[in-house]
Amino acid sequence: CGQIKTGSMSRSDRMAKYNQLIRIEELLDRAATYAGTSILRA
Repeated sequence: CGQIKTGSMSRSDRMAKYNQLIRIEELLDRAATYAGTSILRA
């Protein structure tokens, strides 16, 4: 029987996502640029 997760993420889930973002940032290095709010002015 599967489970459906409701509510907010647990601390370990948030840390895992944060750590993944750090790994992606390190992988992309200077190839990635932060668009900021300029992306909203399309």
